[in-house]
Amino acid sequence: MRSKSYLFLLLVLGLGILSGIIYSKTQYHYGLDVKGGIRLTYQMELNAEQRQKAEEHRSKLIAILMRRASGSMGVVEPIIVPKGEDQIIVELPGATDIEDARKIIGTSARIEFYHAKNVATDTSPFRPYDDVERKDTTPTVSFKRTSSSTGQIDFRTSDGKVNPEYTKIIKGWGEPILAGEDLAKADAQPSGNSTQPLMLFSREGSKKMEAWSRKFFGRGEKIASVLDGEVLSIAPVEKGALLSDNAVINGTFDRAYVRRLVDLLNAGALPVKMTELGSEKIDPTIGNYALDKMVTAGLAAFGVTALFLIAYYAFPGFVALLALCLYILFTLTVLKLAGATFSLASIAGFILSIGMAVDANILVFERLKEEMKSGKSLMSAIDLGFRRAFPAIVDSNACTILTSLVLLVLGTGPVKGFATTLIIGVLISLFTAITVTRSLLVFFAASGIATNPKWYAADRNWMGKKMDERANEKPFRIVETSKRWFAISIISMLVTIPFFFMGGFKLNVEFQGGYEVSYPAPANMNAPQITENLEKAGFKGANVKMGEAAGGQRRVFITVPESPKLADTKTPSKLIAEAAQVPITSETTDSFTKIGPAIQQETVRNAILGVIISSLLIVVYLAFRFGTGFGGFSAGLRFAFSAIAALLHDIVVVIGAAAVLGYFLGWEISALFLTAMLTVIGFSVHDTIVIFDRIRENLHRQRQSEDFGHLIDRSITQSFARSINTSATVVATLAIMLIMGTSTPDLKLFVAAMLIGIASGTYSSIYNASPILYLVDKMMMKKRGDDHSLVSIAVKDFQRQRTLATTVETPAVINQETGRSYGQVKRRANADKKGHIEIEED
Repeated sequence: MRSKSYLFLLLVLGLGILSGIIYSKTQYHYGLDVKGGIRLTYQMELNAEQRQKAEEHRSKLIAILMRRASGSMGVVEPIIVPKGEDQIIVELPGATDIEDARKIIGTSARIEFYHAKNVATDTSPFRPYDDVERKDTTPTVSFKRTSSSTGQIDFRTSDGKVNPEYTKIIKGWGEPILAGEDLAKADAQPSGNSTQPLMLFSREGSKKMEAWSRKFFGRGEKIASVLDGEVLSIAPVEKGALLSDNAVINGTFDRAYVRRLVDLLNAGALPVKMTELGSEKIDPTIGNYALDKMVTAGLAAFGVTALFLIAYYAFPGFVALLALCLYILFTLTVLKLAGATFSLASIAGFILSIGMAVDANILVFERLKEEMKSGKSLMSAIDLGFRRAFPAIVDSNACTILTSLVLLVLGTGPVKGFATTLIIGVLISLFTAITVTRSLLVFFAASGIATNPKWYAADRNWMGKKMDERANEKPFRIVETSKRWFAISIISMLVTIPFFFMGGFKLNVEFQGGYEVSYPAPANMNAPQITENLEKAGFKGANVKMGEAAGGQRRVFITVPESPKLADTKTPSKLIAEAAQVPITSETTDSFTKIGPAIQQETVRNAILGVIISSLLIVVYLAFRFGTGFGGFSAGLRFAFSAIAALLHDIVVVIGAAAVLGYFLGWEISALFLTAMLTVIGFSVHDTIVIFDRIRENLHRQRQSEDFGHLIDRSITQSFARSINTSATVVATLAIMLIMGTSTPDLKLFVAAMLIGIASGTYSSIYNASPILYLVDKMMMKKRGDDHSLVSIAVKDFQRQRTLATTVETPAVINQETGRSYGQVKRRANADKKGHIEIEED
């Protein structure tokens, strides 16, 4: 074992050096909520024929949008990813003008040339419309009726909506002469002090334009160039001109506009139409301030965890601290190499994973202390501590990974980042706990550096020697007093019900659709005043909550459901600010989010699916793991359903707490809250598994005449310290993050929900899950007989294993015809190691 530990130690040192080199040479990729920028969500509009090639169209779209973002917008690292079957998410770090982003990203860029049949010319002056001479550098042509000297027809009406009469004029032109696919290339052509777009047509496009030009040669007919329903130019064909392979869009344009238009056209026209489902704009100053707070909280949480490890576990705690430092280095390096996006949620997930990474070490150290107290030598105690803690470590972390995978599949943006960080963190923590900590402990013990038993704090416990006495002689009476603990759980759930009826359970813009905006909060206004102003202005159902920004400045976050007043307007944030009577300095805001019905419905669906799928996966996994070698899948289901029943308590408590916080603070349920819920599900089951694993072990080591209730109480008492300690590090980390590391209401509720859920999960794991297992087992005994109890199943397993272990080899009988032997039974060499059950006497 010693030589292997040295090899592992050399491997770990090599990995540490390599990780340090890679870490120093790679950069972080920060999310929009840290770096600031714009996020747009689109859905492809596909007909039946296009849907058959949906992936091909989406691949083309992503390539075109990437060229637009990096070319026309100049974004350095745009992120454009598919979502679901027909959606695309576009993230533009550093972008600030959301309307400009929409024009560039969302435009079809399909330039079309029309014969303006209903627009007056010199030879046909009595047609119904005439184009208005452009007096500035605006790229849109307006019209007027020839029968009236007033009444200009612009592309948009005064309230920002597309003018239906303008659209009607274009429809009167019929089919275009040629369209986007007939364009070979666009270029910027100097024209005096201005610049004009030059269109170069493909061979097919040249033929179409020449055919039209010959048909109307010399008649002065007007050609209009149209982009996304807006007429960029309209002008008569010059006398004697025969158009063919190119055309110039006449007019006086801003040079920057022409350059952008040319880049846009050269990037390519969209192969299918896209509909915007949602948009979000985040100011970088908010993200930078939030990042600073999160990092400070992470450092504080690490310091508290380090102090706890050393104070409670002495030398093994110091070794775990070294392993934890390597865990941080390995995890950050892997996340950098994987190109992970460090959003605020994913950074929170990383900090949380540091607290969770200690869990495996705690399980091992508690086992190590037990073995030392039972008289084992130091090296033997280290070996047994790791081996006997390993099943609980694997099972508990597997459940966390399962729930994180559900988040990875169903979530988007920050939710995916959180799930990715947590999965990578859990996998690396398994490696550092099992390999790094073990190698270091064996090295220090085998080399004679740390052989003093006092360094291992074997007698250190929350209740001193009383805990050991309880575990052996008088365990906690949890099963016997289960009605008391169930009553406390029911009261904790019922006390929150009134807050649901008082409007405390508030859904944010992701769940109800609509708008969320953020402004600097006026010093003389509070949330109730702003809410009242919005209601007076006709914005019913608005929710106002307060947050903070850099320099301690207050911020107001306003959520407004879908409203006819905001439909199709170009400046919803300005209208909301005016209604709330919050002064702003421009039409833009530091933070703006718009969620359409499609995303809203998807968020609700994913929230429900997430909880259901996670619970089913955990049931199947636990039933399989606890049933293997112990009564089969049906016996394992008892453990699984007991864990889920206790988990329902935690879910209800967290949802109820959200209603209480929503009532008093205005905090809203968001997609991050769903993330917190699924994390709680994983961790709550994680803590339950620690106790269930000890119950399963004690069932294989039953005491003579011990009933199942006493066995459960003994298992809980033996696991009490590790249940408290595994939760304590995570709870402390979350408490520090809640106090020091969150600046927005969504992040605060995200962390608060996990804090409350994990605290509740610790309670339910100790006081609910095991008594429920006792009741389930009792019910099975009543229904199917005493021989179907878990105790009876364990005894049968013991008897079967003992029979196999004591079977002697019998002479073989040779079949004279085939030469084969049969009837030979061999002794199982390892029967005393695998499946052996000890019956301990009191």
